Amino acid sequence: MACVLDAVAETADQDVVLALADRAETLLETVDGRDHDILLRSLTLLLARHGQAERAMTLADRLDPDLSGARQADVVRELARSGDTGGAEALAHAITDRRAQDRALIEVVRELALRGDQGRAEALVHSINDRWAQGGALLAVARETARHGDPDGAETLTRSIAHRGTRARALAALVELSEPSRARRLAAQVVVLGGWDPVLPVLERIVPRSVAVVVDRMMR
Repeated sequence: MACVLDAVAETADQDVVLALADRAETLLETVDGRDHDILLRSLTLLLARHGQAERAMTLADRLDPDLSGARQADVVRELARSGDTGGAEALAHAITDRRAQDRALIEVVRELALRGDQGRAEALVHSINDRWAQGGALLAVARETARHGDPDGAETLTRSIAHRGTRARALAALVELSEPSRARRLAAQVVVLGGWDPVLPVLERIVPRSVAVVVDRMMR
């Protein structure tokens, strides 16, 4: 049944979704263990994708507390992807588990940034309490800001990322999206912040044969 729910999640109309959800919820009462958890996950995500967030969150509450928060964050992600970013943000703020709430807010930030709502995405970043999680959200906003044609704004955003490793990954993402002279300058900053690893995947594009040179020097 879980496979059926996953298969129709993107294509089924609302009436079919609700009918399948009713059958799946009844089936939940007859299974337990791993099968129960797999079916419950598929059911909550299906409901969230189709705007049934309240019902999905109620089902998520039935999980063990250690799993409930993570599943609630999944519901927020799917609701945001469905286009209801306002509802997703409200649901995220209602999650009581702090780590799960931060993860849910990051998902909303990412979706807002993907949709080009950079101002709202950046504002929402500041409601994330954990500095590491905030950095992950800023990385997503910076990348999409660059994609939407504002490389200066994207670079400015990376400077507000507290953790050096996350800042290095954000700059590496901008390297891929920048014209050659900016890309080379950003790549140098990445190396200073986080070593060669974050920038190696994109280095060959901006400096041909550079990876071979770096590897050769490392082997020596």
